[in-house]
Amino acid sequence: MADTIHKLSAQYFQLVDPPDLTIPPDDVLVRPEVQKALYKHMFDESLTPLPPTTYRSRILKLLLARIENGIQNPDEDEILDDLMECWGSLLSEPKPSPIEAAQQLSHVKYTAPQSESHPSDRTVTTIESRGVILGGGTTGNRTWEAALHLESFLASPAGEALVTGKRVIELGAGTGFLSLFCARHLGVRGVVATDREPALIETMKECVRLNSGPESTQAQLDQRSLIPMYPAIWDWGTPLQRTEEMGSLGRNEALKFDVALGADLIYDADLVPLLLSTVRDLFENYGVKLFIIAATLRNEATFQTFLTGCEANSFKAEYIPFQSPALEEQTGFFHSTNIPVRTYCISRN
Repeated sequence: MADTIHKLSAQYFQLVDPPDLTIPPDDVLVRPEVQKALYKHMFDESLTPLPPTTYRSRILKLLLARIENGIQNPDEDEILDDLMECWGSLLSEPKPSPIEAAQQLSHVKYTAPQSESHPSDRTVTTIESRGVILGGGTTGNRTWEAALHLESFLASPAGEALVTGKRVIELGAGTGFLSLFCARHLGVRGVVATDREPALIETMKECVRLNSGPESTQAQLDQRSLIPMYPAIWDWGTPLQRTEEMGSLGRNEALKFDVALGADLIYDADLVPLLLSTVRDLFENYGVKLFIIAATLRNEATFQTFLTGCEANSFKAEYIPFQSPALEEQTGFFHSTNIPVRTYCISRN
């Protein structure tokens, strides 16, 4: 049962949609020790950062209804006082409108899939908006399935071996999820997380501090105490500018990287030529040897345009046969597998 509560808690802090949560049976939920575990790992106010009020209310309401349904003997079975007090507190809080809730920035904590080589939890926290679209029309304010798929691969021994000790650059980083996990848990020398949206860069900088130490000490963190992740604006087709924070990548030398990462970059056929030009730029001017990319196959023709372009540019596109488990079988980085995601390793011939 501890494993089930652990998985439910990980899903809860990732804000997984309620229908996809792994909830124990009603007759199990009613047990006092299970209710205490739910409160301790999901609803205790001392847990930080907590999911947004609207989501917490939805999940607690669902669980309370299930517990009530599991009560067989009203004289002996009851709902834990702590859960009821939490429910009362949530009801008293002002509720945002649906539009405000969709645009609200929230902390989202992601837990890596369980691994024998990493018995303790490996987590990162991002700041996201499930409203998805920013003012500039970008979808970068949310972590999408391709990023969760790619990070599931990188969290495996085979994927970790590709980035550990390496200088990494991420294209279209969005929430910074990939780079955060690489910097905090995969032992990279440094990772530059690039995007063209200034608002996303500022949010990623906040996430760097958020993932570098306990909340009580974040204000005192200096540059040497932060995880080696460096958010930077980069418009493809222009030179990448070094920032003061990129010390671990060398101070008096041109920016060089070993590995580039990208997820969900191939969603518009019109952007494929610019992406291919940027990949060539990385190979020729930034020292990159491997570009690992994951793409959700929303449109097979668009993805084929990218592969054809790789061949025309004398790039070698090697398919990585990694498949995420079905959603109900996942133990971390929870994501739908209804639309397939393909992962490729791109290099120069």
